[in-house]
Amino acid sequence: MKKIFKFVSIFSLFILLSGCAASLENVKVEKVTLCENQRCRYLTDADSKEDLLVKIFNLLKDAEGRDNELFESDPVEKSFEKQGIKFFVQGGPIPGIARWNSVKFTDVLYIDRENMEIKFKIKDSATWIGIPVITANVEGNITIKSLTEIRLKYSGLSSGIVVGVSGSKVEWLIDYIDLDNKVIGAHYAISIAGLGFGGGSGYQLVKLKEGEIKQKPLVVADIKSISESKKVETPATTIEPPRIIPPALFTNVAFTETSGNRILEGGEEAVLRVEVENKGEGIAKDVQIILSGNQMLVGYLGQMKSVGDIGAKEKKIAEFKAVLPPQIPSGDLDLKIEIKEAQGFSPPETKTLKIAAMQAEKKEIVEVISEVPRLTFTTFLRDQNNNRVLDGGEEVLLKVTVENKGEGIAKDVQVILSGNKILTDYLGERKFIGDINPAEKKVVEFKAVLPAQIPSESATLRIALKDAMELSSSEVKVLKIAMRPKEIKEKEVVEVISVVNVDDIPLKTKNFERKDAFALVIGISKYREETIPQVKYASRDAEVFAKYLENIGGIPRGNIKVLTDTSVTKSDLEAYIEDWLARRATKDSTVFVYYAGHGAPDMENKEAYIVPYEGHPDFPSKLYPLKKMYESLNKLPAKEVIVMIDSCFSGVGGRSVAKSGPVH
Repeated sequence: MKKIFKFVSIFSLFILLSGCAASLENVKVEKVTLCENQRCRYLTDADSKEDLLVKIFNLLKDAEGRDNELFESDPVEKSFEKQGIKFFVQGGPIPGIARWNSVKFTDVLYIDRENMEIKFKIKDSATWIGIPVITANVEGNITIKSLTEIRLKYSGLSSGIVVGVSGSKVEWLIDYIDLDNKVIGAHYAISIAGLGFGGGSGYQLVKLKEGEIKQKPLVVADIKSISESKKVETPATTIEPPRIIPPALFTNVAFTETSGNRILEGGEEAVLRVEVENKGEGIAKDVQIILSGNQMLVGYLGQMKSVGDIGAKEKKIAEFKAVLPPQIPSGDLDLKIEIKEAQGFSPPETKTLKIAAMQAEKKEIVEVISEVPRLTFTTFLRDQNNNRVLDGGEEVLLKVTVENKGEGIAKDVQVILSGNKILTDYLGERKFIGDINPAEKKVVEFKAVLPAQIPSESATLRIALKDAMELSSSEVKVLKIAMRPKEIKEKEVVEVISVVNVDDIPLKTKNFERKDAFALVIGISKYREETIPQVKYASRDAEVFAKYLENIGGIPRGNIKVLTDTSVTKSDLEAYIEDWLARRATKDSTVFVYYAGHGAPDMENKEAYIVPYEGHPDFPSKLYPLKKMYESLNKLPAKEVIVMIDSCFSGVGGRSVAKSGPVH
């Protein structure tokens, strides 16, 4: 079922390399199984490819950002007994086994119905001879060519200490989709090229959601055995691997604690000593000691230690040490010790220790270091028309007077607001008033103009104090006050008939094309300066908007230029706004300009700027003036120019940044 590519020598490797790349060319899926609503069935011609595309998109979206475990399996039995998939990789002069442990869909981007595919970003988790491999976050896609050909493809980049930088090509041919248990089954092929080379193919199960995995086969109702056409034929040039002399691993375990009374008490040091002996004739490769059981104990001792290779008749010892906190749960704690060997010669038994545990005796020693402050406060809320009702559009003032009635200094005092989101958004959630000496009073004011349209409701505003010691005041005051919009007209009832998913891009409009239209689409999510906050989704919004212009707006793809992140420098903006558009626009053209990212104001000359990738609001020379952009666009001979800016130029946060110094 699974092929591991091994090479006898460097010389024979280069002879066989052209014929050893893993491939799914000879694998064919006769029927795809879909499980949903506790029922499994084969897909037929009556099923919709678009509906299946949406179901797979939602399945991946639910698993977004999680490490999804891989299991080597049989295409018929579909069991989770073998975690991870293994294949051979030649790392320079060293041959070894690579293991793919999990995949993470870091960002499920969008559905492209025109090409029946899902775009995503993915990151692998892998090791080579037990050494972690650094992998890149790359783009990939799932394409539904037919109801029996569903392929996932991506090309990765990895780097290891010995292997160096290598490229990988990964392909899945999916034949099993379980929406109930969040499982995908697929034939896979992995090819490695570069400083490390090799690969393998087989069948895998991908568990897409966290949760307990039952160690038994997934039984599918009335599914016949896989036809011979699914099996991958081994190329005639494949060299048989040399015979492996098996090792024989045996384990001795000793557990000690500080007092030696065989009871683990809070605050004691726990030491687990594991001795692994190889009584066999072969070398045990990449031996790991793995702990499981009580989560608290494993969390402090550590989950795994590697002792490397163990030669014939050799012993190796590993120690897990930790000082436990004083407060631990009382009772019997289970600690399981398991040995893993890279070639599959792990000992069959798992040793389990039962350890009695109890909390440490509490010893309380009181030493007076300083006097404790005691804060009290009063509040005063005033609305603009003094009618004690917060009307939309009026100014609101909240004054808080804080007094220290204790004998110690209250350090770093803050006034914190919570409750009604509109009030906290506009008034602010907190203000710092610094240190307050004994018998001293300080006043802080929260002031804001409310928006005109606010809901009619009874608003709750909670006021609390916080200081560095968090001991000076436990008092919380709650203000209840009526709110209403500036002008109440007729009541509007909104009934949601359907919801539009902007990531689900519509099909391209047929027989509609605007050859005279041009579009410059810009989005910056990440900036070179780490002090500038990221603009979430800005680059993805730009890519999705470009797709809409192509499919709905009828603009040819060649007339659309998309710039994102590192490709949006100041010189790039000047080149494409001032030169690229000018060379293409005619008197019959419609020009679209879209920008999503940070804006910045210059309070001294009242100018607004676009912040390029390498820009910073402290240096206007590194910014692109909005005025300059409009002047360049006004010079175009176009029939019309449409500008869309998803940014802010106030300097108060969100999609706006300001100078780090004072603003006058």
